[in-house]
Amino acid sequence: MKLSLYEIATAVSGKLVNPLKQTITSISTDTRTIIPGALFVPIKGENFDGHNYIQNAAERGAVCALSEVEMAADIPLIIVNSTRKALMDLAGYYRRLFDIKVVAITGSAGKTTTKDMIAGILEQKYKTKKTMKNFNNDIGLPLSIFQLEEGDEALVLEMGMNHGGEIHELSLTGAPDIAVITHIGDAHIENFENREGILNAKLEIVDGLKPNGTVILNGDDPLLTGAIAAIKVKPFIAKYPSNENILLTTPVGLEKTECKFNWAGQDVNITVPLPGAHMVKNALLAVAVGIELGCTPEQITKGFETFAPPAGRLTVEKIGNKTIINDAYNANPASMKEAIKILATEKGRKVAILGDMNELGHVAEERHKEVGAFAGEAGLDLFIAVGGLSKHMYDSFPHTNKIYFSTVEEFITAGMHLLKEDDIVLIKASRGMAFERIITKLQ
Repeated sequence: MKLSLYEIATAVSGKLVNPLKQTITSISTDTRTIIPGALFVPIKGENFDGHNYIQNAAERGAVCALSEVEMAADIPLIIVNSTRKALMDLAGYYRRLFDIKVVAITGSAGKTTTKDMIAGILEQKYKTKKTMKNFNNDIGLPLSIFQLEEGDEALVLEMGMNHGGEIHELSLTGAPDIAVITHIGDAHIENFENREGILNAKLEIVDGLKPNGTVILNGDDPLLTGAIAAIKVKPFIAKYPSNENILLTTPVGLEKTECKFNWAGQDVNITVPLPGAHMVKNALLAVAVGIELGCTPEQITKGFETFAPPAGRLTVEKIGNKTIINDAYNANPASMKEAIKILATEKGRKVAILGDMNELGHVAEERHKEVGAFAGEAGLDLFIAVGGLSKHMYDSFPHTNKIYFSTVEEFITAGMHLLKEDDIVLIKASRGMAFERIITKLQ
């Protein structure tokens, strides 16, 4: 990366104060990651203000900082109305310096896993960058774009949201060639009246799509194949991978699923190193993207051979003689049910440790009851609910082989003895529950 201070000031519509003839070679929002030659972008949060660390950034080697206020500093400042907006504006400018293929992905579930699948495929044909971890908001997406360097040919961007309008801005910044939506569910429904509201927010991903861009939608999702979506994607090439394109799926234990797909007239054989029908559908979306961007079936197969599942997302591990299905990273009603299905197919003593699903707002009680009733039909040997909202799951689980703990700490203190050797244990909850603490205790 090489950007002049004048170039940056122009890109963000800012005022350059005390200019020096400097070149920016990196961008950071955290003084702990500052390296010499960096531009520091201070962010205001609920409990902190990055402007208080501008001098610290200078001492660590930053050569310029964005700022919402003029202040004394040992480095030049670029004054802007909003550092968050300026970060996005600069990312949009920087992205357009590169002639690359950009794939944007969103959805209520499966975003990060599908993003990694797509990147794994594209890496077999193109020099590819992708969203770091799950940096998918107005701070993380720009930082992912700033990874781009000379010679890069493809970029895969994950786009998340809590409210309407957020993905609109992310899409304008990323300017994708292909937009992918995995699924419309109840995640973040606390900020929307219904799923149609979530659908409209997710469809904002096409707002920055190139005029000749392609939209790839889950063809088995009724909202994504309905009238609202059809109107929004009409200006683009819309394609709908669905169960009809899945010719064969063969589960191989909990470790993997062998699949055969047909897309755009090409047969593709892959092995998904994850269990579950929903992971197969995510893989199909990734395959469709690969073929749309000219990857051969052989390259796609190789892409999955090198794919490593994100930690805590249906990863299977042995702890002693126990088999742990670690899906502790996040949860929503759809992914809860899919994980329970996977557990139910196994032979042995089946234990589900399920926690709260957050951000469900006005449907929280109803959705937790639905999951509890669903679990009751799965033939589990022991059902453990943890958390305030999960009391609704516990109450709706129709059998007596259940137990409830109000907190993770309570379970760790008083419930670990319930697990036996050779158990198959599903551990799943929303991120805020920090269920990885249970994994750590087991280890």
